[in-house]
Amino acid sequence: MNLVALIKPCKKIDTEVKKLKKELFKKIGNQKYLNHFPHTTIFDLKVNKNLIKKKHKSDIKINNLNKNALRLIVKKRFYFANDPITKKCTYVIFVKKNNLLKKIQKKLLKKFKKIIIKKNKKFKNINFNQNYINYGYPFVNKNWKPHLTIASVNKNYTKDDIFKKFLKNKKIIKKNFKFIYFYNYFRGKHIFLWKSRIKNEKK
Repeated sequence: MNLVALIKPCKKIDTEVKKLKKELFKKIGNQKYLNHFPHTTIFDLKVNKNLIKKKHKSDIKINNLNKNALRLIVKKRFYFANDPITKKCTYVIFVKKNNLLKKIQKKLLKKFKKIIIKKNKKFKNINFNQNYINYGYPFVNKNWKPHLTIASVNKNYTKDDIFKKFLKNKKIIKKNFKFIYFYNYFRGKHIFLWKSRIKNEKK
């Protein structure tokens, strides 16, 4: 099973991303990731679903959790010119990576470590390869750039006005979040499994 852990954005960001996806679909048709609902992926792991236990669904406890740290800050609009997954141009909205996000990813990868199924995957980037060997996911630590994906398109579309307008948008949105959502990504669709609350770890 492809287990995906993600953060859902606030209503304002959700509406903005959905509107842009809808405009893109009307203009250039269906593209990779265009049908995905707005979210920030923490990991996408291949796991043995039969080994998922109650402990995997428990609250995510963080030491000295400051409620102000539970804030998703959406900022720069950008694109990956050569996405290592799609081999196309992937347009995204970056999410500021703070210490809390780093802790959450690290904690979750550790929690699911024993049930990960690793395939013989190879990436051009050496760090991606090492991360996949260690964690079952290439985008970890400094190689993880949290973002909301808009779509992945062929290079001939990148000069379109809709993308130029997108990249000029400098609006920053800040909103708190409380949960990490878990989905089974199956045949291009996200199937909801459960959600875990982020809580302060009491000593």
